[in-house]
Amino acid sequence: MKSKKQIARETNGEVYTRNEFAKLVDAGAFIPYDGIGYFHDGTNRTDISVWNNSLTAKDVEKYPYVCWYNR
Repeated sequence: MKSKKQIARETNGEVYTRNEFAKLVDAGAFIPYDGIGYFHDGTNRTDISVWNNSLTAKDVEKYPYVCWYNR
C-alpha cells in the first residue's frame, strides 16, 4: 500500500485517510461546491466520487484514502 505522500505526488491532489476526510466533512470543512474527491484503494485512484450519496459505509470500507481536488 502506498503512503499518503506517494499518492499525493502521483495524483497532484490532497490526500486524506477516509476517516480524516469524513471528520472534515462532518465539521463543514468540505462541501460539494469546494471541489471533488475520489476514493483511492492504496494502489490506484478510483473514479468513485466521495459525493456519491448512494454509497454505504460497507461500499467504501475497502478504500483507505480520499484524493481531494479543490475547484
